[in-house]
This record gives sequence, C-alpha cells and structure tokens, in this order.
Amino acid sequence: MLKDRSFRNLWTAQTVSLFGTQASVVIIPLLALETLDASAFEMGLLGSAESLAVLLLGLWVGMTADRYPRRSVMVTANIARLLLIGMIPVAYALDLLSIPLLFTTVFLVGALTLLYDSALSSHMVLTFDRRQLPKINSYMEGSTAVSEVAGPGLGGILVQALGAPMALVADVCSYVASTVLLLGSGDGTKKGAETTEVEDAERENADQEPEQETVKGALTGFTWAFSHPILRPVIVSAAHFNFFTAMFFAVYTFYVVKELGFSPLLVGLASAAGGLGGVLSATAASSFMSRVRTRLLYVLSLVVPTVGAFLVPGSGLLDSSLLRFLAVAAGMFLWSFAIVVNLVMSETIKQMVTPTHMIGQVTSAMRFTTLGFEPVGAIVGGTVSQFLSPTTALVIASCGLATSIAWVVLNRHLGTYDVNKAEPVNTA
Repeated sequence: MLKDRSFRNLWTAQTVSLFGTQASVVIIPLLALETLDASAFEMGLLGSAESLAVLLLGLWVGMTADRYPRRSVMVTANIARLLLIGMIPVAYALDLLSIPLLFTTVFLVGALTLLYDSALSSHMVLTFDRRQLPKINSYMEGSTAVSEVAGPGLGGILVQALGAPMALVADVCSYVASTVLLLGSGDGTKKGAETTEVEDAERENADQEPEQETVKGALTGFTWAFSHPILRPVIVSAAHFNFFTAMFFAVYTFYVVKELGFSPLLVGLASAAGGLGGVLSATAASSFMSRVRTRLLYVLSLVVPTVGAFLVPGSGLLDSSLLRFLAVAAGMFLWSFAIVVNLVMSETIKQMVTPTHMIGQVTSAMRFTTLGFEPVGAIVGGTVSQFLSPTTALVIASCGLATSIAWVVLNRHLGTYDVNKAEPVNTA
C-alpha cells in the first residue's frame, strides 16, 4: 500500500493530524486543571463536550459528508479545527480563558472531527479496492496508535516545558501539515462502474426537495444501519461500551493527577504506553481477523480493555509510586491493544456491508449512536466522583465495560458472519 502515492499522502495526513489531536487529549484537561482549577464535575462536563457534538449534530454531519467532494470536506474540517484550537492560546493571553470557552471549542472540534472521519471513510472506499480495506484500516488505526505513543507524551513534555496554553500550538501546526498533505493526495475517485453508480446516487440525492433532503437524508443512515443484522449488534455493543468508557476517562485524569500524584510527564507517558499497545496491535490486526472467527475476536476485543480498566483503580492499592505507574501504564497498554483490533473490525465490517453512496451517513449514524451516550457517561462519571470518590467511579465504570459483550455473544447473525469470506456490497 505504501507504494501508492495517493494512499501514502492520505495516511501521512491522517497520522500528522492525529499527533496534534492526541497531544491535546492530554493538554486540554491539564489546562483545565492547572490554569482554571477545574473541579471533578467540570472535568466530567468538559469530557462530554466532543461526544455531545456527535449526539446533537451527528446525523446531519454524515449527510453533509456524502454530499460534497470528500477531500474538500476533509480539508475544510482541518482548517476550521486549527482555527478553533488556535483560539485557546489567544484567549489565555487575553485573560479570557474559561471552562465554557474550552467546552465550546471542544464541542465544535468534535463536530468537525466527525465530519472529517465520515468523509475519510467514504474517501477510502471510493479510492481503493474494498478487498484491501482490512489492511488499509490497519494502517489507519496504526496511525492512531502511533499518534497515541508520541502525542500524549509530547503533550506532557510540552506542558511541562511551555505550559498548557502554548503547548496547543503543536496541535495547530499538525492540522496545517495535514491539510498540505491532503491537497497532494488523490481526489477520492476511481474509474469503473462503482464511480458511475455513486455519481448517479449523488445526483438523485441532489434532486430531492430541501426539506425532504434534510429530514429524510439525516435519518436514512440511522434506519439502514439499525435494520442490518450484522451492524446492529456492533453498534449497540459499542454504545454500551462507550458509555462506560466516557464515565471512566472523565475521571481518569483527575484520579491519576490528584489521587496518585502523577506529574504531567507521567500522565503523558502512561498514555504513550497505551499508544505502544495500539502500535503493536495495528501490525497484527488484519492477521487476527484472518485467523480468528469474527464474533470471538470481537468479544475478546471488549474483554481485554476491561481487564486494563480494572488495573487503574487497582493501582491505588499499591504502596510504591513506580508500581502505581506501571499498573496504570499496563492498563492503558492492554486497553489500546484490544481497542485497535475492535476499531479495525468495526470499520471493515461497516465498509464491507454498506452501499458506497451511504458510507458517510452510516458512519455518522454509528457515531451518533455509539458516541451519543458519552456525554451522559462523562457527566455520570464526574458526578459519582464528586459525591462518592474517583476510585468508586472507576470501579463502577470498569464493571459496566465487562457487560458490553452480552450484545455480541447473544447475536446469532454475527456468530455466522466472517468478514474475510463475506462479499463486499457495492450497490445501493
């Protein structure tokens, strides 16, 4: 795949933007804690902002991604994100920084990220052969994992050296570089019947009445995804898992900083350990998919992160600071290793079973559902942490994660499906 210039530029653009994004995952919570002295509840509220954007805007975002040239959508989303992130250091310099401003920025960046991801998923299918998707998605998830190795560690180092507001400049620079690379990649079309088919479908959508287009178009991907016997258990289990994931990570940074005494550098290094697990997983994900039955591998990809989650509150029982750090780092390693496999599988299944002209809508519908529960989960996590304890919130979240496998184990359709033997769907 790396010999293909179009893929190479696309993959590099994605990796570069994720470096800055993953750095900001550490930088913005630390900014809220250290500069604004945010409470546990405010941290939970801030943690809900991105997924709240998906909940409120997700269905319309997918319709937009399918309506315009995908690469143009991705470039526009990048430019808007860099402008929004760049506002934070400016607001700090003008003494205008506040939790509401951070919340609004993260909310808007979350909506733009969904727009980018929805267009990217369609762009890959329109540009490359679908039978290459397991390998392509492994590369893409690998880029996520690589960014998780370097991004949080870099973020922690930059916060330690420059302070959180100036550290966000790295995120701005990453979006600039990503945009330049995207402009040098392919336009997201390939010759053949599939392109004609997609163009016909898009012309049909363009001829609809505006009101009908807005309402019906926004719901099409949602109703189609939930009517599909293979996608439905994947979506519901992911929504269940993400609710408790949001609850967990809304408390995570507060717990490791306030309860365990981690410095910004240690927070970054623990996250980097998770990224390392993701890197190793990305290199093996397509191999796992070819050797292990789809449902079994999917169940394992939900069980292993649960084990990693329990290691974080369990670290509080250890006396040594080094052992606490190693326990948290091991938990993040296991978490990311399994989640990368899960994401590669979910993305490949979606792209294999979804008609080409609907991929953006289905992507947003899936994000709408799977991420839509995250604002509630984050707020619940912050509330439980505030009124009980951060440790209690983490334990409850970990127990909730363990129950997400029920939706997959009990589904007979997924039990008979093998993503490597299934024929891709190319028509509407």
